Amino acid sequence: LENGILEKFKNNGFKITPQRSEILKTFLDSGSTPLSAEEIHRKVIVRYPNISLDTVYRNLNVFLDLEVVSKHNFLNNRSVYELSFREHHYHHLVCLKCGKAKPVDYCPFGRKDLKKLETDNNFIIKKHNFNIFGYCQSCSY
Repeated sequence: LENGILEKFKNNGFKITPQRSEILKTFLDSGSTPLSAEEIHRKVIVRYPNISLDTVYRNLNVFLDLEVVSKHNFLNNRSVYELSFREHHYHHLVCLKCGKAKPVDYCPFGRKDLKKLETDNNFIIKKHNFNIFGYCQSCSY
């Protein structure tokens, strides 16, 4: 995974700076949990105290342009990011109260469902995302 991402940077003329490497490490360490730029900044600043939040945002935009990460706006226009350079994609359960998003590690759409959507709508599907909104266990009481 990491080698494929590094290769994508190099093939597109981007250097792997220590800050970019640390941001990538932060994503890899988070598993499949989406992170806000602020959360990434809090983790990266431990090793790079002089990195600004603006630098994190600029690097996230590079990651987005290279399709290494994807950006989601689940609730309240709060953007979160997750690696999109994985073997499979994730959907999310999003709490309407606290805003936490939990990845679902399988796709609720089967291949037959997607093929039917393509056929019925004369449309070629390249990617999709799907989020389910409700209340997490902590907020449902």
